[in-house]
Amino acid sequence: MFTKAQDIPHVDYIAQLTRHLASVPVSRVDWHKRGSVAIVIRLVLPDSESKYPVFDVSGYGNTKTPASLVQEVHRFVEAPELRTARMQILFIQRAKYPGDPWSGHIGFPGGKREPSDGSDEATAERETKEELGLDLSDVHSFVHLGRLDDTCAYSLFAKIILAVSTQVYLQIREDTPEMTLSAEIASVHWVDFNQVLKRVDAPAKPFASECRAIPIDMAPRLFPEYRQRQPLWYRGFQCLFGKFYYTVLPLEYTKTDSIIRAAQQVPDELEATRVPAPVINKAADLSWKYGDMEFSSDTELYLWGMSLCILGSLVDLSLPVPPSTVHPAYASVASPWPQMDRRLWGDVNFM
Repeated sequence: MFTKAQDIPHVDYIAQLTRHLASVPVSRVDWHKRGSVAIVIRLVLPDSESKYPVFDVSGYGNTKTPASLVQEVHRFVEAPELRTARMQILFIQRAKYPGDPWSGHIGFPGGKREPSDGSDEATAERETKEELGLDLSDVHSFVHLGRLDDTCAYSLFAKIILAVSTQVYLQIREDTPEMTLSAEIASVHWVDFNQVLKRVDAPAKPFASECRAIPIDMAPRLFPEYRQRQPLWYRGFQCLFGKFYYTVLPLEYTKTDSIIRAAQQVPDELEATRVPAPVINKAADLSWKYGDMEFSSDTELYLWGMSLCILGSLVDLSLPVPPSTVHPAYASVASPWPQMDRRLWGDVNFM
């Protein structure tokens, strides 16, 4: 028998995460193009009549050392009222915007670093405030637990495009401050952590029905200038290499824990800056737009790509039991990652 991750109290994950963030050295990628995102965590009491414990801001704020942070977070989450509390993570869906490669995608609040930002932490806090109206620097509402290793976006030739720093915050008050969504954000969702842990307890197998995937055609990614003409060699490349299939993690959400815009049209301030996309062959453009895939439904969010990798790092650091004691097939919530066309490259997938 193995330990079922969903049966472990959620506060144990927060305690373990805090210890790791305070003690494990962070890997930072020295790259000129940087961005930051914020993972915001909150604890929800199962009983509305229970009294929410108090986080001693003054005790931690006087020293602000990693040891004092671990000590205060441990004291906070060990409160009897929180033993059955549900951990939730904040996700956003970006507004649909023609010409934006991340239009409609699910992820975390954040953006590119500006010259005025004094640190990656400052970038995450500024972007979150601009996008959601949440002030993560408010020490009476949130505490900064630390940062994850940098995650990089690569070109297909392994060249770094962007280095992303992930900052982790814990909400330390019962009620979340009111959020005001900017024009860039279509919706905000607090998702129960068990929606993530289900991938730990039941790892997905490649091409199985529960392993949904986003098909990406390799040809337009490698040779975008030929998407319109599609010469014979281009079509031959498509037939030979097929598609990459990137894993999707479905996350169920409730509308009571969400803020969803009534309209999904392009906001005026974004429309004014839009660069018209060239008119190209619909078949060639289909995979370029991720197969016209919708990244959310009325009940689920579909997380993939860099955001899924970041979430996987968070789970690995927060798991309060040895990895050898969970499901023997578990490797990461982002696995399998990625797979090639099984009809053309079954041997490569097997390796």
